[in-house]
Amino acid sequence: MALTELYNLQELDLLRVEKQQALSAVRDELADESNLRRARQRLAQLDAQHTNRSALRRDAELIVEQLEAREATVQERLYSGAVTNPRELEAFQEEQSILRRQISEAEDVLLDRMVETEEVEEALATVRTTVETLEDRRRERLPQLNRQEQTLSTELEALEQRRSEMLPQFAPQTLSIYETLLASRGGQAVSKVELARGREICGVCRVALPAADTQRLKSDDSLVQCNNCRRILYVE
Repeated sequence: MALTELYNLQELDLLRVEKQQALSAVRDELADESNLRRARQRLAQLDAQHTNRSALRRDAELIVEQLEAREATVQERLYSGAVTNPRELEAFQEEQSILRRQISEAEDVLLDRMVETEEVEEALATVRTTVETLEDRRRERLPQLNRQEQTLSTELEALEQRRSEMLPQFAPQTLSIYETLLASRGGQAVSKVELARGREICGVCRVALPAADTQRLKSDDSLVQCNNCRRILYVE
């Protein structure tokens, strides 16, 4: 078993993980419409609020119109000369005073309704623009994401094929150790031996290696593991 090939297998596996993570990120983005969904929900809420506020404003406008129409009628009677009875005249004047007070109060309510409606309209316009922007961005982004997904899927298939072709050259026990370390050591089962300050060390955990271990590696290419991190050692 050539340790060089085992190291190459690890390089391939690291590349596989990188491609798998990239593909997962692309698929997550393809499936994720949370921002757009929230914006659409907010738009629907504001649209319902706008409908409600508009109805309340129209009701307030109608009340003002009715009161003004009634006040105009009373005023016309007062100044038409048709009412001559003092008590009847006084009653009309009192009604006019009441109507004017009611009109003032109704106009205050109408003003509040108009302000509320305008505020909702402004928020509605802002959120509508946000929704349109998000929709445009997604339409522009989708083709790129679909191409990336296809490219990454093809690359992964090729890597899987290469891996399948490489595996038969390794002994089952070696593969078992390698796969166990791959899972428990963050994707790095094999560590290249490096030279630091005149001593040979494990390239991952940086601990100095016994001379006997490095000698075995250089002499017979046997499987030797780091005493500290237990990774399989490889020397060029």
